[in-house]
Amino acid sequence: MQRALLCVFLILSLLGAASGGVTVTGQILDYEKGFLFLASGDGFKVAPNAIIVNGPPQTRRYARVTFNASGVVTKIEVSRSKLAAEGDLGAVRQFAVSLSTPAPNPDLAPSRSISRCSLTRAGKLVGLTITVQVPPGTGPTDTIYMTSDQSAWNAQAYRLDRIDALHYRTTLKLLSGTVLHVLFDRGSTQSIQVGENGIEQEPYLLCIGDEDAQAFRAIVDRWGDEQNGEPQQIPQALPTPYNPAPFPNLPTPPPAPRPSGLPD
Repeated sequence: MQRALLCVFLILSLLGAASGGVTVTGQILDYEKGFLFLASGDGFKVAPNAIIVNGPPQTRRYARVTFNASGVVTKIEVSRSKLAAEGDLGAVRQFAVSLSTPAPNPDLAPSRSISRCSLTRAGKLVGLTITVQVPPGTGPTDTIYMTSDQSAWNAQAYRLDRIDALHYRTTLKLLSGTVLHVLFDRGSTQSIQVGENGIEQEPYLLCIGDEDAQAFRAIVDRWGDEQNGEPQQIPQALPTPYNPAPFPNLPTPPPAPRPSGLPD
C-alpha cells in the first residue's frame, strides 16, 4: 500500500514538473482587467479560463497562486487568513508585467546651447552682433543697455545704439566658449525688461561659438518701470518741507469735511 501511494506521489510530481507549473502564496494588492498584482509589487497576467477558488480576489486578501510554464496565472485560491509561505516568487518574477519605458523630462534635459559651448573650441575672438526690438512706448531719447551675469547685472554694462524707431544694436568681441545670461534695460535695475504679463523674465542664454561672427536678436515686451505701457514715475527723494509730495503716484485724499454752522 505504501509503495502504491509513493508511486502516485511520484507520478503527480513528474506531471507537475512536466507542466512547468509553479505555486506561490502572497497577499493580493489588486485584481483587474485580467491581471493579478501582489503586495510584492509584481503583476501577472491571468488566463481567461483561470480557476478561482473562494473568490473573487480582493485587495488585502491572501492567495495561493498557480502559474503555468509561461508564467500565466491558471489558478487563484483566495483566503481571508494569511497563508504559510510556499514556493519561490523569484521563479516567476521574470514573467511579471513590466512598467512603461521611462521617458526623460524635457524640462530637465541639458540645454543645447550649453552642450554646443562644451563642444566649442575655446579662445577664439568672435564678433557678436546683438539686435533688440523695443516696445513702441519707448521714448525717442531713451538709452538702451544690456545687462548680464558676466557684469554682475550692472544695468549700464553694455550700451546699444539706435538704428531705427524700434531697434537698437551693438557689436561685442567675446571669446568662443563664453556662456552668459543677458537681459535689456533702460539704464536702471527698475527698468529691466519683464514679460508681456509684467512678471520677471528669465534671462536669455548666449553661447559664443567658434565661428568668425555670430548674431543674436531679442524682443522686449515691456520695461519693468512701465505700468500699462506708460513710464512709471519713481520717487527721487523723501518728503521735506520744500518737497512735500515726492510720490506722484499716490491717490489724492478727499477734502476734509467742513464743520457745520460755519459760514461758507
